[in-house]
Amino acid sequence: MDMQEEIRRGCSLAQDPVRAAREFHAAVAQPDGAGLVVFFCSPTFDLDALAGELKRLFGDTLVIGCTTAGEIGPDGYTEGSVSGFSLPAGECCAASELILSLESFQMARGQDAAEAVIAGLVDVSGASLDTDTTFAMLITDGIATNQEVLIASLQGRMANIQLLGGSAGDNMVRGKTFIYHQGRFHADAALLTLIRTSRPFRIYRCHHYFGSDTKMVVTEADPVARIVSEINAEPAGIEYARIIGLHPSQLTPARFAESPVMVRVGGEYHPRSIRQINDDGSLTFYCAIDEGVVLTLARRQDIAENLETFFRDVRHEMGPPKLVIGFDCVLRSLEAEERQTKYKLSRILSANNVIGFSTYGEHYRAMHVTQTFTAVVFGSLPSE
Repeated sequence: MDMQEEIRRGCSLAQDPVRAAREFHAAVAQPDGAGLVVFFCSPTFDLDALAGELKRLFGDTLVIGCTTAGEIGPDGYTEGSVSGFSLPAGECCAASELILSLESFQMARGQDAAEAVIAGLVDVSGASLDTDTTFAMLITDGIATNQEVLIASLQGRMANIQLLGGSAGDNMVRGKTFIYHQGRFHADAALLTLIRTSRPFRIYRCHHYFGSDTKMVVTEADPVARIVSEINAEPAGIEYARIIGLHPSQLTPARFAESPVMVRVGGEYHPRSIRQINDDGSLTFYCAIDEGVVLTLARRQDIAENLETFFRDVRHEMGPPKLVIGFDCVLRSLEAEERQTKYKLSRILSANNVIGFSTYGEHYRAMHVTQTFTAVVFGSLPSE
């Protein structure tokens, strides 16, 4: 491999979108062309201006991205930036398919998108699909409430392909999030990308919670809207607040981040984070919750120690990461801020070459999850 060809990571903190695009381009441009460029950006930019300059600079190179609730750049957590990476064309090829109008999404459209992106990758690579060297990355609108349906629709055609990703953010405003594809930002959309690489990679997930003896039962819910109205036959918000020892008026995003509930699926616990308490006392979750589901109040490990242990295990399996694409739930960074340990997480992310963003939910294999760090880790090539 040409020594000039390498994974390149970059970040611009310039507030002007044109300057930010130029600084980012200068950091990640590949001398012999990129097979894929990925960026994550603050929603505070003039997105039309940013999109136009990125399109001008990168030309026909496949560039994908989204807005965030905070970025992860080469130095760890950051805000107000354009952060991302490029993979050289000599070791990577990719194809993307945009899925519009998620609000009116139908299962058949996901299946069609999966077929289209597979055909696109075969066309670009000139070879049949190889699941050992290919993974899928899914970026979705963070305000949408049907990620579970979308992922399920993709699985029928892509069940043998490892998938991960996350939901775009808008700095906790919860108004509108955007996906970048083919020179434009799109709202109410999802982007499915297949990435084929000669570099070794693995998909991982990490969270710092484990189950407790405190259980509760969902007795009334609207899974489509992700609203739980009753827990233990009591108003959900009041009952949840009672269980964690608070008054309902004290339920803030930081409190939800500290005290998530979990469901047990396939013998493993998965966090199910609460987004907000509503005026009628119901709770809105980041994931669909069905009636009859048993929720377990989570117990917490130290988030920084847990992340350090996670990467220690990763390095044991793969060696030092060359790049980690990380999808980190925004509630993790909120908890770290509350506990004044965010700087520790930043150092760990930086030391392990993580590029990513704070999400409104994460995708891992066939599941939409929350309060989790999901990642694809790239290892070294034999020549490195």
